[in-house]
Amino acid sequence: MATVEQPSPGLYSAVLHILGNTDSRSRSMSVTMGDLAEHLTAEQAECLPRVIGKVLPMLRTDPERLRFAAHLVARFDFFEAAGELAEIALAIDDRDLRLAAAMLCGHPAVDNSVRRRVADAVGDDRAGSIRLDRSAVPETEDEKRLYWQRWPGARTEPLPFAQAPVVVLDWGFPADAVLHFAIRADRVGASVRRLPPDVEMPFWFGAQTVLVCQPTTRSRVLSSFPGFPERQILVEPMPTTEWEINGLLQKVNAALTGTERLRLAALGPEAEYALWSPDVFTAGAYPTRDAAFLAGATTSSLNNLRKRGVLHPRDSGVLLWTFRDVVAVRTWMYLRSRSPRRVSSSVVGALARFAGDSRAVRLGATSEGRVLVNRGDGWADVESGQRALGLPITDIDDVFRPFDYGAGTTLDLLQASTNTKLHPTVLNGTPHIDGHRISAKALASVDTLCRREVIEAAYPELEGKSFEDTVSVGKQLLSAF
Repeated sequence: MATVEQPSPGLYSAVLHILGNTDSRSRSMSVTMGDLAEHLTAEQAECLPRVIGKVLPMLRTDPERLRFAAHLVARFDFFEAAGELAEIALAIDDRDLRLAAAMLCGHPAVDNSVRRRVADAVGDDRAGSIRLDRSAVPETEDEKRLYWQRWPGARTEPLPFAQAPVVVLDWGFPADAVLHFAIRADRVGASVRRLPPDVEMPFWFGAQTVLVCQPTTRSRVLSSFPGFPERQILVEPMPTTEWEINGLLQKVNAALTGTERLRLAALGPEAEYALWSPDVFTAGAYPTRDAAFLAGATTSSLNNLRKRGVLHPRDSGVLLWTFRDVVAVRTWMYLRSRSPRRVSSSVVGALARFAGDSRAVRLGATSEGRVLVNRGDGWADVESGQRALGLPITDIDDVFRPFDYGAGTTLDLLQASTNTKLHPTVLNGTPHIDGHRISAKALASVDTLCRREVIEAAYPELEGKSFEDTVSVGKQLLSAF
């Protein structure tokens, strides 16, 4: 990860403006962090914890906002701000600030001298010492709840109460991607921890912990916690688009073994349902031209597969294809674009026969036409149930991203453009403007010249919003052949 020695004055100004004007009584921490993270580059996002730390002393004349900012950095595990927060907590007789400092100073990356000073300030305050030190012994029921949430890896017995999931994020990923994922994870009820390289392994890895990391971090964790279940380690690239973040959160949810899960409904109805669940995977109703365009194929290819009995679209006067059909054909086209050898069309039939699996966290395919499902415990053939070992498997998550094929380049299937989404259960799966039940084709058909005033007259709720890219997607759908 790149290091920026001097954050820009503009970043300081933006952070001070947001923290200095946030209404802590009405604005949530995840929303505020979203405001801070919006439009940051990876380098700026890496600087953000240090910048907030430098801004904290400027809030001393506004105790309410200072407390809010202190708990914000503790909540998102911005350990880089521990020194500045500790100084303020030691200078001001405010328990909230001491508790926030104690939370940050429990991170192994914080300098020991800072940790000792905060420990002295906390003194006999049990809530502070538990946040700071895993060797603290909880006594009351509330202290036990706090202790096991803070140090889930120290737990040896099942808990009699619910515990929020702990999501540990590898800080070796690009900082902006980690930050955006952390904000989403916080919104759905996770306790977020950041694990930088080359620090002592903290006691975070328990039954309600999921690690999202690179292979080297996986090895580090397992060497310190050999009993940590591998199903709770997701060696994944850090997502960048909204649908990728939702997909990874679903994988985190599937890896959790306890009763307490993420509240995915907080991200909207599309995120609540796993993409591979039967109600989603088999939804959608696409006319032939739309289905072919989204699959990266031609209408004649789809009709040929129908005539051969490989696919079975619904005939309602016009042929209507499901999301499953689109994914099946698109997977075939993707494999063909990547392989110099012939790719069997049997993968289309295998995917078309797969009715979905609510426990699946991944779906995969091979160039020989096998379809495999991963429920968090390895790949298995969807038809035979046999385990797949040593096979070159294409993760169908990759199929959703744009790729070149004979006639052009496909759209990103679930996030067709910045403001354009697709979900099988919304508007029969047609691309639509994010946050509105307005299809891209409907926008494009209102005015072929894409004049804002014409479109806003037809859809007043879009006034002031960006939708030009959605109109462009609609035009591509309307002109598909």
